[in-house]
Parts: sequence; structure tokens; C-alpha cells
Amino acid sequence: MITIARAYDAIVIGSGPGGSAVAYRLAQAGRKVLVLERGSRLEPAADGHPDPVGQYLYDTIPAGESASRYLGGETKFYGAALYRMRVRDFEAVQHETGVSPAWPFAYEALEPYYTEAERLYRVHGNPASDPTEPPRSAPLPHGPLPHSAVVSSFVSRLEAAGTIVSSIPRGLDYGDGGRCVLCPTCDAYYCRLDAKMDAETATLRPALRTGLVDVALGADCRQILTDESGTRAIGVRVLIDGSERRVEAEHVVVAAGLSGTLSLMWRSRTSSHPNGLGNNTGNLGRHLGGHSTGIVFPVLSWRALAPNHTKTFSINTNYHGAADWKFPLGVIQVAGQQPYWRLASRLTRIPARLLAARSLMLFYMIEAVPDERSGFAVTADGIGPRVEPRLAVETFDKARRTAAQMVRAAGYPVVARRNPASTWHQTGTARMGNDPAASVCNADCEVHDIRNLYVVDASALPTAGAVNTCLTIVAVALKAADAMLAKR
Repeated sequence: MITIARAYDAIVIGSGPGGSAVAYRLAQAGRKVLVLERGSRLEPAADGHPDPVGQYLYDTIPAGESASRYLGGETKFYGAALYRMRVRDFEAVQHETGVSPAWPFAYEALEPYYTEAERLYRVHGNPASDPTEPPRSAPLPHGPLPHSAVVSSFVSRLEAAGTIVSSIPRGLDYGDGGRCVLCPTCDAYYCRLDAKMDAETATLRPALRTGLVDVALGADCRQILTDESGTRAIGVRVLIDGSERRVEAEHVVVAAGLSGTLSLMWRSRTSSHPNGLGNNTGNLGRHLGGHSTGIVFPVLSWRALAPNHTKTFSINTNYHGAADWKFPLGVIQVAGQQPYWRLASRLTRIPARLLAARSLMLFYMIEAVPDERSGFAVTADGIGPRVEPRLAVETFDKARRTAAQMVRAAGYPVVARRNPASTWHQTGTARMGNDPAASVCNADCEVHDIRNLYVVDASALPTAGAVNTCLTIVAVALKAADAMLAKR
């Protein structure tokens, strides 16, 4: 059990990419920080050379539990794809289902924080290969990851057929002296070599090395405390080792993930905020966005492929639309090798496993645009059921057909069934905005009507664009931490 000080400069609730980035930035500036993590820590392999290297997500988390229950949050299992959102993603953009709203600041305001986040996460890639890459003030820290032999052959045939292929920016400890061995167990796996640059390895551990950060594991934050007027956050009530404690701080930073943040803000309701903190205008829980995602399978061989690292390329040329389609079509991205057949029904498990052994998994991903109805209704009586963002049915099917056509043009058969969309990389429910009547937080992630209370996880993002959101969460959190330091 850690010794908790009587007061801190900041209390951070959650150790995912947003929370850990804030802890890092504040500690680097000499501030004392307490990080409250409800879960435990995943321990790397004792021998240093485990086989397999990765531990699959569903072999790690107990049934019914969230992948965010560990130090570092869901990044312990992510594919380490670290994209910048595109310039137009910060602007109002017309989609099939409506307008994706503008952010409270432009891409240029976040650009230097993207650069710092890429350094912290040791991002590898080649921006020049991506025709939709936004302007940058510095190159990526490292060059692109090499393709495996089977992926290299597939990419060459795509390019020969006229498809522009880009490298995926990845956060891995790869290269001279690095721990990454480009194993096949990466995407959706916990790296037992600690070679994946997740929130714990990239930012929380450097923060801890300052000696100014305390981490409490198994800490269940029960309530955010405000002053008598209800206009300023002053600390938290937290349950640790069966004992409830009150801890005070100048800043309270919420980064508990969409469901955790929403639940905590509601549990913290007071007479001044009867429907939950940040909900006096009815926006808490609203404007849920994210990505609508489907999968196609290029069949590369009639024989089983050898295990290899596959997550190295994407196709982004139709991100903003195509000559025959006026709405954004998002991205096509290869996934890592995964035993996804284990999630299939008994009837389809065997054919799914045979397909997985002979194909790549390509997912096509478009923006799921938030609106007034998507998300959760939050009242004094509780949190209502979740309402998904509306699916852009025609655009989603166009993205599927586009991915399949590119694969066939390269000379490969493809399995591209029409399946229901999956919602990935959810955003919103405590979104940023300049108008308090339409948002929960301001452009610095500070809750509009409660000083020194910040939300820095995906809940604060107004939209998701169509690229993986982790790097944007980190950049936004670094920007918010600078705002806290400026106030001090």
C-alpha cells in the first residue's frame, strides 16, 4: 500500500493514454501528482524471452471484465497505431448521416503536441507515403517498420494494380537496442517483453522516475469533491484497501474511459449539480461518436501462412471521399494476426480458423458521426441505455466494396461479406466545445462550470475522424496539462 500525501497538485483518475500523459507533463514541471488506478499491473515475463511473446486479450482479462482494468488502460492490448487526425477532421465536415462538428480549435493548435506525443511513443512510420498526412513541424522519430515477406508481396501487388499504400505509424520499441522483435502476437495482445509503447511504458514510467508521482492500484474513486458553491473541484473520495479516504488537490483530472468517466461524473452529483458534474446543460453522456468498422479477408494462399508480424500498411487515399463518392470513405488498414475465430459461433469456428490461417485481416473504418441522440441520457435518476451513432449505411457498404475491389485488382480472392458494423474507438459523452450550452468542457478540457476539473480521455474528443484515436488523446492531454500549469 502506498503512502498517500495529504494534498497534491493534481489527482488523476485513470492511467490510460490521457491520464498518464497529464501525470507525465505535470511531473516534468515539478508538480506532485496522485494517479488512481482501479485495476492492477500486468507483469512482464520473468525470463525476458517468452514464447509466444504476446498474451492474447481474452486469455488475460477475466470473463465480463474490461480491457481497461490494468495500469496503462486499454493501450496494454492495442495495436500501437498512432495517427494524427487530418486537418479537415478539426473542421465541420458533411457526412452521409449529418455534419461532423468542428473542434473548438484547429489542427495547428494541436500540432506541437502531436510532435511531442510521437517522440514519447517512439513512433515509426513514413508520412510521405500517406497522401492525406497533415502538415508537421518535425519528422517522425523513426522510419517505417519493415514488412514481413508475405505482406511485402501483397503490398507490391496492390501498388502494381495502382493502389497507393501507406505505412502505419506505430509506437514500438524497435530498432538498435530495442526490445521489439516484430512477433506475430502484437495487435490485441499484451506484450510480455514490454516492447509496445503503451501509456504505462511511454509516459507513466517516465513520470514515476521524477519521484513526484504516486500510483494507487486497486483504487476505486467514489466521488469528485467540489467546494460549497459547487464551482471548483477540490479533491476526491476514494476507496483503497477497504478504507475510504478523502484526498485534496488543486486540480482533479478524470481519465477513466467513456463508461468510467461518465459514471464518476454522475456519482459526484450535488445540489448544485443534481444531474451530475458537467451536466447542467444536459450534455453529459451525449454526442457519442467513434468509428464504424467492417472486415474483409484477402486470401493469400491455399496453404496456411506462417506466423508473422502483419500490421504495417494502410490505404488512406479515399479518406475524404472518391471521384464517385462525395462523402468521406475513411481508411483501410491491416490488422495483426489474431485468433478471432475463438469469438465465432461453434458452427462457424472451424471455417473461420481455416480462413484466418490463409488470409490477412483488413478492416475498413469510417467515422461514426455523433449527434444529439447518440450516447446516454443522464438524469438525477440514473444513466439511460446506450444509443449508438447512426450508421452511414451506403457509405459503409461503399467502403467495403472499395476494399474488396482493390484486393481483387491485385489478383487475390477476397471474402467480403456484408456484416453489421462494429463501433470502435468511441469518443464523446463529455466533449469539448466553446459553447457551454452544447458541450461539457472548454478547449482546455476544463469542465465549463467547475474550475480545476478536467476530462482528458476519449470522452472529451468531439469527433473521432477515421483514424485510430490514441495519439490524439495523448496530444489533447498534453495540451490540457499545459493549461493547468499556466493557471498555476
